[in-house]
Amino acid sequence: MAELLLVENDEVSRRWALRILREQAYVCEVVGDAGQARAALASRRFELVLVDANLPGESGLELLATLRAEHSEVAVVMVSGDDDLALAAAAIELGVHGYLVKPVRPGELLISVAVALHRRRREAELSRLQVLRDSRGQVAHELEGALNVTRRAADVGEALQSDTMRRLVRLAEFRDDQTGQHMLRVGRYCEIIASHLGWPQERSEQLRVASELHDVGKVAIPDRILRKPGKLTAAEFDVMRTHTQVGYELLADADVDVMRLAATIALTHHERWDGGGYPRGLSAEAISPEGRVVAIADVFDALTSDRVYRPAFPIGIALDMMAAERGSHFDPEPLDAMLEVFDQIEGVRRVYGD
Repeated sequence: MAELLLVENDEVSRRWALRILREQAYVCEVVGDAGQARAALASRRFELVLVDANLPGESGLELLATLRAEHSEVAVVMVSGDDDLALAAAAIELGVHGYLVKPVRPGELLISVAVALHRRRREAELSRLQVLRDSRGQVAHELEGALNVTRRAADVGEALQSDTMRRLVRLAEFRDDQTGQHMLRVGRYCEIIASHLGWPQERSEQLRVASELHDVGKVAIPDRILRKPGKLTAAEFDVMRTHTQVGYELLADADVDVMRLAATIALTHHERWDGGGYPRGLSAEAISPEGRVVAIADVFDALTSDRVYRPAFPIGIALDMMAAERGSHFDPEPLDAMLEVFDQIEGVRRVYGD
């Protein structure tokens, strides 16, 4: 979870904010003035600073100016005890990511923090993507190379150790506009769930590897659809759904078992237990067991990660949303398994966070 710095001199406000934020698993450090804030920023990386406008000595607005100049990668939310339009305008001019007026309600605080983190991550990602777009031709060339290598591989080990195999995974992530670890996390989640279900070690390991390619078909989806910040139209969603079939066709003719498994997963990970998924409307046991496990891991990671159209959901809310889909979207058995070993899932999420 994101690490936050709270710059707040008032003890009551400090305790209140800490309680609300820590309940949602944010990691928080608290300081009382601008000098202490600078020292904390020099010694540790934070994603967001929540700063009171009315600090002793140097004001919160002055600290904001410093943050924008020296720590531009950090999101900033300002909190003020006065509904001062001039102060708000000055904060906006300095690039603040959020502005709250006391008394702040818990929901307002959480929404402001989540949206500010989402905005800042999007800004950083767009900057990174601009660099990557310049080399897209080379990346596209590497896709065919990666597929050729995996098709020629004599065994699973050779396929996994290939540098071009890893580039194939990274290409799929790049096209889906993620921050770099989504596919790796999904693979680890799947292995943990499969092991808890009693699958043999080799099968669980193959699932981990194959599941990392579940979204490789998105290389064929146009940017205007894949990175659209709003809701897709019906026509756009029809195009998006083709990534399952494309992924299958890219991988299905490989000579290595794990690649053929990856093809099956690519085709089935958006099917639903109740038959309401795509591309074939399969239900229950007609969906491959691996596809059912990947569906759970993929949705959990999607809910708890920033997306182009929304910030991440808090963990508790994400789990409640998935539990509500038990027996409809998700096969109950692997969903229950995920919840039973959630401490391991959360450990992976923390280690491989974006």
